[in-house]
Amino acid sequence: MTIRAYAKINLDLRLEKRRPDGFHPIDTLMIRVDVFDTLKVEPTRNGKITLEVIGDNTLSAGPENLVVRAAQALQRHAPQGSGAHLQLEKIIPQGAGMGGGSSDAAAALILLSKAWNISIPSKALSEIGATLGSDVPFFLQPHAARGTGRGEILDPVPLQNLPWALLIHPGFGSPTAVAYADYAKNPQPAPPGVPIQLERTDGSTLQVIPQNDLEPPVEKRLLWIPAARKWMETQSGILTARMSGSGSTVFGLFTNSAKAQDAHKRARDYFGPETWIRVARLISGNLEN
Repeated sequence: MTIRAYAKINLDLRLEKRRPDGFHPIDTLMIRVDVFDTLKVEPTRNGKITLEVIGDNTLSAGPENLVVRAAQALQRHAPQGSGAHLQLEKIIPQGAGMGGGSSDAAAALILLSKAWNISIPSKALSEIGATLGSDVPFFLQPHAARGTGRGEILDPVPLQNLPWALLIHPGFGSPTAVAYADYAKNPQPAPPGVPIQLERTDGSTLQVIPQNDLEPPVEKRLLWIPAARKWMETQSGILTARMSGSGSTVFGLFTNSAKAQDAHKRARDYFGPETWIRVARLISGNLEN
């Protein structure tokens, strides 16, 4: 059994005043992009959870991996002796602001609930996911979604006829905890971007004013990010250019695939052949697995 674990980008990310527990409530609009890790499972009856990672030799396959943690959390609801050997093929970079680890965890919950024949309500599965990471519940449902609280309180937003994205990752991560700590030193909203119009599945329009409050503190520390974002803003057909999440991926949205592909060619020349660069569709609903 196999499942795709899609990446996401944050089209908008705004932070509110820090709570007494140290967390900043957020208000964000997340949407998947057609870049994915692949997770395979072979159910066993020995009660053991094992994981093999392909494509990223820096990622642990041990108990700290979110896939293993997700499997162990769901195993409590499985028949006695249920185990699994999992194989994770990584494409989404670590520390990229694209939710790779959370998506992998959600994929493990979905895949293993089928492999172990567990009948569990979606709400209960989402509650398990939220214990693993704030973004995990988002990846347990198919649509773009507004996330509030820590990101786990979701309001799905079905969309269609979406733009295309160019994703550029520099080869180094931007730790989430560091980004939030830097923001806390000077908690100010980021400048808003140019409004973009997205189409809901009912034909109505959703206006998004792209903004990422983590951009200023992260860009002050990681100068590659503002340089890449400003380069992206100069490309033909660009709708908006932002950092995703806490970084370090920069994305640009384009009106169509041809514009994104043209920018991809220029990005290869500008950033070099070793840089992680992808063209991807934005997707909401009807996920392929």
